[in-house]
Amino acid sequence: MNGDQEYWRRTHGQTCVVRAVRRKLLPRVRALDAMPSFPVRTSYQVSIPEHNQRGSFLRPCRLPTHVCRPWTARQVTRSRSCARIKAIASPVADKQQKNGHAIKQSTHEQAEKMQTQEAFVWTKHWYPLSLEADLDTQSPIPHTLLNIDMVIWKDGERKWGACEDRCPHRLAPLSEGRIQNGNLACNYHGWEFDRKGACLANPQSGMLASDPICKADKAKARAFPVQVAQGMLWIWPESGPHAWLESAMQAPVLVPEAADPNWTGSDAVPVFSTWRANWDLWMENTMDPSHVNWLHDGTAGKWEDAYPMKMRLLDNAVDAHKGFTVQHDGYSKTQNEAGLKVTRQYLPPCTNRYVYEYSNGRVDIFAIYFTPISPGVTRSFFKFVSQNPPKGFALISKVPQWLFHNLSGSMSDQDAVMLHTQDYALREDPKHWRGYYLPSQADRAVAAFRVWLHEKAGGDVGWAKGATSADLPPKLSRDQLLSRWDRHTKDCASCKQAMATVDKIRTGLTIASAALLTLALFTTAQYRSAITDSTLIELGLGASLLVVREALRKFNQNYIAGSGNVYNLRKKPATKTDIDSPANPGVM
Repeated sequence: MNGDQEYWRRTHGQTCVVRAVRRKLLPRVRALDAMPSFPVRTSYQVSIPEHNQRGSFLRPCRLPTHVCRPWTARQVTRSRSCARIKAIASPVADKQQKNGHAIKQSTHEQAEKMQTQEAFVWTKHWYPLSLEADLDTQSPIPHTLLNIDMVIWKDGERKWGACEDRCPHRLAPLSEGRIQNGNLACNYHGWEFDRKGACLANPQSGMLASDPICKADKAKARAFPVQVAQGMLWIWPESGPHAWLESAMQAPVLVPEAADPNWTGSDAVPVFSTWRANWDLWMENTMDPSHVNWLHDGTAGKWEDAYPMKMRLLDNAVDAHKGFTVQHDGYSKTQNEAGLKVTRQYLPPCTNRYVYEYSNGRVDIFAIYFTPISPGVTRSFFKFVSQNPPKGFALISKVPQWLFHNLSGSMSDQDAVMLHTQDYALREDPKHWRGYYLPSQADRAVAAFRVWLHEKAGGDVGWAKGATSADLPPKLSRDQLLSRWDRHTKDCASCKQAMATVDKIRTGLTIASAALLTLALFTTAQYRSAITDSTLIELGLGASLLVVREALRKFNQNYIAGSGNVYNLRKKPATKTDIDSPANPGVM
């Protein structure tokens, strides 16, 4: 034993033996075979992973002389020497050293800087939660965002507020409360809150906002920033003073053309729906247009019109905050004949901007927003605008909202059934999305999205309460899944108003037809010898009114339930008409 070994043994005792300094400083820790344990005589310490039954973690440890453990630069605690060790361990830095360049920044610092730039925080973004026109201004409304139960209301200043749906007093649901004096009042004990969560009244103590009890932090409700943009109510799902400052400095990610009056259809209201499938699957669905001719055969495309799609990732880049962009040509023969070129842009966290450009100068833009509500539940907002559209499109864009919603559900029924079933299969697969097989160019947008979610956004939606996307609610039956009442109508003011109006008309038709049939029977009984022309007219009108009444019943039924026969499963081979007739070239 030499003098150094004896000195460290006497002054520090027996501890870890690590040799971390060698030629080129190889990233490996080895015990010294020929000497007992003693601490490393350098200005840094080493943390080595230890494994036990509870998992893997980092801590200083003893090593017997025969043990050799590898380590990485990430496991070395920073100190005066650590920066140089990590920098030299980097192949790039090693090359710089050979070239005589000074290393200005350690690998650790560069990694920290990159992580700061690339980190995607789910709660530090705006999310559309509802159409403003559909919200009740007279009472609190329960909603959910990122698995956070919220309550929304309009205060005395005619501004929207949002709080967590629990009273700080005893955690009662504030959504069961009322709007009182322009404030949100809990129905359990009458505590009142403003839109920033401040307690304004405590009836049990006779206290008001200026009293210490109401000023206490524990008396505040957890409030979230709110704003309205393009007719949608947007929520920033983070609370606290910093949240209000950060949200004021960042605007919602919008598709500007959707509100530009120079685009046909910009004055229309977005169509929203609530779906029983996870957010990531709906994102994949719209990034994958090649499914249109297959899943939506007979509604938006045709199997016979399908065409291999060529897609590329623009700049080969996936960014945490800017997302990514892909470009592709048509995915049907009809679209390729029309010279279609498409640009699909994903703007985190929930905005999709799809631009369809045709050789004749027509340009269509789809603005689609997907909001993660809770595991297994997603809300979508859809809007379509166009320049140089085909004839008749301007008239279609003027169709009343309630009528358009009633007639446009069959295509979404097909997606709803497919994704709901796929969601459970995906969460049960131990490989999860890595079990996908994505060999074609048509899959590149899906692959890019999975790279963004896995490498840039933590691998899953940032659900509250420790939830994951695998925490799915019970699986729905086909009838439950196709319930348009749960999916849309119960939250749509225009559709509910249309249903009520149609019901009133049907009641009137019932009374009128009953009166006409009664009159016809009375006339026939009075003049038994012959049936007069007036009797025939009365019978005809009465029967016609009953037919109209039945048609209106089926019309209202579309607001409640979808069609059980979701797919167009053609059993016969395609005819010449099927092949020659063009499919809809403008579907997303």
